[in-house]
Amino acid sequence: MGFRVIVYAQPIMEFGIIFIESLHAIRKNVIVIAPTIIASLVMLIATSIFMGGDLASLDESNPDKAIMAIRAVAPRLFAISALNYFLQVFSHCVTIAMAIDIVNKGTCNVFDGYLTVLRKIGRILPASLLILIFLTFGLMLLILPALIVSFVFILTFVIIMNEAITPVMAMKKSYRTMKGNYGSSIVLFFFLLAVGITVSIVNILLGQMLYAGVALSLFLSGVFMSFAAITLLKFYMILETKTQQLCLHD
Repeated sequence: MGFRVIVYAQPIMEFGIIFIESLHAIRKNVIVIAPTIIASLVMLIATSIFMGGDLASLDESNPDKAIMAIRAVAPRLFAISALNYFLQVFSHCVTIAMAIDIVNKGTCNVFDGYLTVLRKIGRILPASLLILIFLTFGLMLLILPALIVSFVFILTFVIIMNEAITPVMAMKKSYRTMKGNYGSSIVLFFFLLAVGITVSIVNILLGQMLYAGVALSLFLSGVFMSFAAITLLKFYMILETKTQQLCLHD
């Protein structure tokens, strides 16, 4: 029984080490922030091309015309939102692939990360679609269900990138892992959520600085997403090691 307590409590105590190691990995392999920056640049260009003129012409002083204009561009807003979601998933998986190389080899490169993701795209896309469906229903039921969906499936892509496993099985394993290690998992989830919200607020402020602000915002987003990916990977690896040790002990 004492061994089980140590297994589930120890990850909480190891968070400090995980965070330091994640930041150290980014400092030594700064290229790991590239996938997020590339995805963000693609979104900026796509939004500018498909939505720039319409958004700039909105007349906030005339609510009726503004509402009509928003309705007119709603299909494109939906398409841009969908593109953003899948680009973020893709870049997240590339970052995880690069993080795995950092852990295993001590180094990484963007090209190998993209190749790894392309080889697993048949598993990544179905998982991302299923999670998107759950998130959509969660948002329709207000914010708490969406947070729960984000929480239980947060390790899905880490698992897919680490194992030869089907999308549904990866989602189930993410759910079981987060539920089985609830205390440490929820601490990590809300820590990353708080940091992510802080980064978003800072990015909004940086957006007022035009080009320099955009560059700083892209860099900050890249650092955060890399930090989150490496942290989740290390957290998952710790839990997997503890689970294996527990099985051997039993």
